[in-house]
Amino acid sequence: MRRIDRKSVSPLVLVVDDDRTTNRTLQAILAGAGFRTATAGDVAGTWAGIRANRPDLVLLDVNLPDGSGFELCQKLHKEPGLGQMPVLFISANDELAAKVRGFEAGGVDYISKPLAGAEVLARVGTHLRLKRAYEALLELQTERLDRLAAAQQNTMPQPQDLPEARFQAALRQRLQAGGDFYDVIPSGENSVDYLVADASGHDLGASYWTAALKALVAEHANPLNSPADVLCALNSALGRILPPGAFFTLIYARLNRRSHRLSLANAGHPPAIITRAQSTEPLIVLQEGDVVGAFPDPVFGVTEMTLRPDERLFLYSDGVVERGGATSAGVNRLATACQARSSMPLADLVPSVLDELTSDQGADDDMVLLGVSA
Repeated sequence: MRRIDRKSVSPLVLVVDDDRTTNRTLQAILAGAGFRTATAGDVAGTWAGIRANRPDLVLLDVNLPDGSGFELCQKLHKEPGLGQMPVLFISANDELAAKVRGFEAGGVDYISKPLAGAEVLARVGTHLRLKRAYEALLELQTERLDRLAAAQQNTMPQPQDLPEARFQAALRQRLQAGGDFYDVIPSGENSVDYLVADASGHDLGASYWTAALKALVAEHANPLNSPADVLCALNSALGRILPPGAFFTLIYARLNRRSHRLSLANAGHPPAIITRAQSTEPLIVLQEGDVVGAFPDPVFGVTEMTLRPDERLFLYSDGVVERGGATSAGVNRLATACQARSSMPLADLVPSVLDELTSDQGADDDMVLLGVSA
C-alpha cells in the first residue's frame, strides 16, 4: 500500500479493487484532478488502509478475493468514527438489484464499469462536497451547543460562590446541555433556598426552559414567600409560557441555619434524602405533589422538620435513581450510598456517589445530585 503525505490538505480517496488495471486507471483519474489516493485489493487491505490513512472517501469494488464489498461496507458503517465516510461502489454488474443492495449496505453511490473518468470525478466531487457540508454543519452545531452548555452551567452557582450555603453539586448531562437544573439562593437573613428541577424531555429545547425557571425563582425566592408559595408562583408563570405537554418536576428546600428549620416543597419530584452521621439508617422524606406548569390549581407536598447539625440533605433529579429498575429501589440505592459516605467531606461524597451509581451503565439521562450540610 502506498503511503500518503498527511500534511496535504487534498482529499484522500481509497481505491479498492482487485484488478490492478482498474486501480491504476482510477488513481490516474483522481490524481489528475488533484486528489490524493491510496489503494487496496482485498478486504484485509481495505481495513488496513482505512485504519492507517482515514480516507475521506472510498471507491469500493463489489467483489473482492476475500469477501463481499457489500458486507465490508455494512461493517465499516458500524465502526465508531467511520459511519460518515462515503462509500461509492464500483462494479461491472449494473443490474438494478445489485445497485439496490449497494444502497442498502450503506453506499452513497454506485458506478458501473467500464468507468468514465468524467463520471467518476463528478460523483466523487459531489459526495466529498456533501461530506464537507455535513462536517461544517456538525462543527457549527457543536460550537452552538458548547456556548449553550457554558451559559447553562454559568447559571448554576458553585460552592465557592456561596460558602455560607455549605453545598456541593454534581451535574452530568446526556447532552452537553439539558433539562436538569439546580440553584442555590440566599433567601433572607440566615436562610438559603436549594432546588433541583427536571424539565420534561431531554433534548436541547428543555435547556432553554431552565433559563426561564432560573429567572422566575430569583424573582420569588424571598422571606415573604414560603417554598410552597414559590412553587405556586412558578406554576402560574410557566403555565402561560410552556408549550403543551411541557412541565417541570421540582423539589424546593429552605434551610434556616440559625434555627435549623427545614421546609420542603415537592412538585412531583423524587423525595429528599437525609443522612445522619451517628446513624446507619438514612431518612427518605416521602412527599406527593403535582408537577409545575401543567395544571391550573396544583397541590404540592409540604414538609416542615429540623435538620440537625450532624445531618445532610440530598436533592437530586430522577436520572440518578431511574436506572435499571423501579424508582423506589433507585432511591434506596442512592440513600444507602450517601449514608455509607457520611464521614466523607461533602465535596468528595457527591461525585463519588454519582460515580458509583453510573459505573455500570454510563450517563443515559441527565443527572443532578445536590448535597447540603446542616
